[in-house]
Amino acid sequence: WPHLAAPRHAPAMRRRSARMAAPLLLLLPLCSALAVAVSGWQGSSWLALGGSPGSPKSPIAARLLRRSAVARRSASGRESLTPAEAHLFSLGLSDEQMAKVSARFGVDSSCDVERKVKPILSWLADLGLTDLQIGQAVIGFPRLFGYSPEQKLKPVVQWLSEIGMSDAQVAKVVARRPQIFGYSLESKLKTLVHWLSEIGMSDAQVAKAIATCPPLCGLSLPSNLMPKVQLLHDVGFSDAQIASTLTVIPALLTYSSKRLAHRLSVLQAQGVLTETSMRSCMAMTDAKFANF
Repeated sequence: WPHLAAPRHAPAMRRRSARMAAPLLLLLPLCSALAVAVSGWQGSSWLALGGSPGSPKSPIAARLLRRSAVARRSASGRESLTPAEAHLFSLGLSDEQMAKVSARFGVDSSCDVERKVKPILSWLADLGLTDLQIGQAVIGFPRLFGYSPEQKLKPVVQWLSEIGMSDAQVAKVVARRPQIFGYSLESKLKTLVHWLSEIGMSDAQVAKAIATCPPLCGLSLPSNLMPKVQLLHDVGFSDAQIASTLTVIPALLTYSSKRLAHRLSVLQAQGVLTETSMRSCMAMTDAKFANF
């Protein structure tokens, strides 16, 4: 590569750049070939990966193909959408949101609208969810369409009512945390409520905490929730104080243990650790807390 050779009097930086650039230029033909090959990938590409046309070997690749397909159809006009896609678009989903739902749960022409889509959407509406909330639930957890309302969804809703939630609270939990239907009712949800009761929370406090912060249901007891409550015990909080605090700010348990431990130690060192100060400072940004 004569044209890349640096003269002897050139600075060391220029000579180093020349030496680095020469090998990279050797890769240009290979990059061009790859670009041509990739641009032509459709069905035969999956054969090269060990799959078959129309049924990619990689689940991630399958989701990407479905998302791309929906994007192409929505861009070319809603009339080209499948019945399932058109039905979901009626909820107000954007093209991007619809693509995400399709990527996670296939709603192509093979999807049975009458048996899979409409029953779930109708059931959610009967539960009291608005179209906006239904859209949120579908986007957050497309696997809903793979569940039976009678066998999987209704038992969870009935349990939420049994622990003291109102219909409005149940609808709010489902909209904000539709993943709750994917948790085990016995080993996950009921165990959580039992543990919250053991640390001193009343039934009403438990219901309010979960309704206010549905993500609590997805956190691990032994590796997440229990260590954080122990941090509160370690700085002198009683069970009654912990129960009261978690009723008002259950999101406290969703912060990282590192954040919680640091802020508790700072407040304790300054002699201002109280329920009130903890509630007010936990949601602060690091910069704001530094000046607390």
